[in-house]
Amino acid sequence: MVMKEVLRAIGSRCVESSAGWKVDVLSAAVLSYEEEGKSIRLELEDRPDAQGELEWILYTPERWTWSGKDEPLAGEKISEILNRIELAFWKLDLTMKEIV
Repeated sequence: MVMKEVLRAIGSRCVESSAGWKVDVLSAAVLSYEEEGKSIRLELEDRPDAQGELEWILYTPERWTWSGKDEPLAGEKISEILNRIELAFWKLDLTMKEIV
């Protein structure tokens, strides 16, 4: 039997998953993704749309590495992290405009 993943919002800027990962919007410019004691920080920008609602742009690094490590992350891992970040934004009711 497969356990269903449960997402839990902690405040208005953080999501924890029962699968062991966490997304934390630290500021309007920085997001932290954590899993298994490892983390990566990504740049963010919030921009108002035509109606004044905030939309977020996530900037991906040229070279994906865990903080303090030098080995690059595999493409599948990067896709998994990006999917989890989008899921966290959905859970927090934040609009992700684009990932660049």
